Amino acid sequence: MLATALAERTISHTDSASLTYDTMEFDHAQKMGVIDPAFRAFESNLRPRLTTRANSPTTERSLTTAESQPPTMTVNTILIDIDSLRPDHIGAYGYGHKTTPRIDEFAEDAVRFQNAYVANSPCLPSRAALISGRHGISNGVETHGPRGQQIDFPANWPSNQWAGSWMSELETPEAWYTLPELLFQHRIKTGGVSSFPRHTAPWFHRQWHDFRYPQEPEEPDEKFQTVRGENVTDLAIDLVDRYQEDEFFVYAQYWDPHGPYKRSDDEIEEFRGECTHPYPTEEQLADHVTWDKWRSASEMGIENRADLAELVAAYDAEIRYADRHVGRLLDHLRDNGLYDDSLIILTADHGEEFGEHGLYREHWSTHDGTQRVPLLLKPPSSVSTESGERSQLVTNVDIAATVADYTEISRPEKWQGSSLRPIVEDEAQSGREYLVFDHGLYTAQRAVRTGQWKYIRTYHSGMWEETTPEEQLFDMESDPWEQDNVVEDHPEVGNDLSDQLEAWTERYVGDADPLKEICDPGPAGYLWAKTTNNRWR
Repeated sequence: MLATALAERTISHTDSASLTYDTMEFDHAQKMGVIDPAFRAFESNLRPRLTTRANSPTTERSLTTAESQPPTMTVNTILIDIDSLRPDHIGAYGYGHKTTPRIDEFAEDAVRFQNAYVANSPCLPSRAALISGRHGISNGVETHGPRGQQIDFPANWPSNQWAGSWMSELETPEAWYTLPELLFQHRIKTGGVSSFPRHTAPWFHRQWHDFRYPQEPEEPDEKFQTVRGENVTDLAIDLVDRYQEDEFFVYAQYWDPHGPYKRSDDEIEEFRGECTHPYPTEEQLADHVTWDKWRSASEMGIENRADLAELVAAYDAEIRYADRHVGRLLDHLRDNGLYDDSLIILTADHGEEFGEHGLYREHWSTHDGTQRVPLLLKPPSSVSTESGERSQLVTNVDIAATVADYTEISRPEKWQGSSLRPIVEDEAQSGREYLVFDHGLYTAQRAVRTGQWKYIRTYHSGMWEETTPEEQLFDMESDPWEQDNVVEDHPEVGNDLSDQLEAWTERYVGDADPLKEICDPGPAGYLWAKTTNNRWR
């Protein structure tokens, strides 16, 4: 395993970004015990081939074109990914506290998507969807733990699935590229900064020119969950400085404001006061205090709305901290003349719930508190557009296709997202009629979201079987906090959306639905919480 990792790291750091390596053939051969990892590294470098055949219909920006005719526009891309950030705690999205002055400043230059969702939640599945351009039902990453270690593409298929199809699939590996792989193969410098080594996710680290891992401060109470935003920004700035003479893609993932919250009392003081969340009500909170469950009010030390306000203030202080260091990165781009002509995208991997449905400081469901995220997109100044709000339904699966569009690279045929560029440039674009998205860590849920309705199907309720029915339906226009399940009041709507969900599932599922597969023995977070929480031993 170490030799393989070293071989892949050597390959991914080469400057020969114009070459494609026959990695999938050798991955499979190595898995079958045929090829030694060291030979794999040698052979991969020995047998380079052109990125795209001259007659390939899948790539506009082919290698030969890149050599003889530069693309009409050179676009640097900065993708900022902030963990656990709810859009309704951002000033640009209407929050009353000054959590995000720097992001709000950036939002004035950007298009703000009001109805952006992650295709999968939480951290690992969300980022698998982000970089693969595919939903979890197709890329196979629906949860954390062992089931999240492999992304689905031909090299990872069992040998009995290869018969009759493997050669054609391997002849077109570009169809399966992740976003960094695609950009790497088209001579764009790719650099990432992420705390993701805490997850075993080798698919996330494939083919970057450089990938940096920020370290936690060396203090007694620090954990792997306490990567600091200043370190992320410092490393991202270093990548920008290294690449600014070339076309580049820099990904910066901020761990803050994910728990545990580590801000000082002085930082939290700025946000103390009455909690502005309408839910949970005092009556609901009194009920939650009696629960003996993971992340319940009793476990989190919350007895009343004042305690809830203190928890939310700590969250807001974390957001303010992250905002400060995101601002440093944006300032550096401006100071070096890179801001205006860059494509800059800011989003999150999921949100955070604070008791709206009984869980506190957790991301556990397909409710909006978990699944809805901010999405701010500033196109290059050379592209005519109007900043402001967009209400279309979009998802983080669309981000890869959007980057490919602005960098003038045709998206791989296996990608399932749609470029947001038409919506960015024309707010009258109709967009989708509906979205489908999953959660697979503490529960196993799949939801359909239309303009008015959200339908949730629960396949595994985790620890909350008493409060999480199999079917839920919410009128998002009159009930945006998803408090009143009206599935029995509107059976025709529920049936229609259930049929829509099943049709979507059949469209994308392969041999098996990975979300349903995790139900036995249960989602990873549910199993982990049962094992580690004394109340669930």
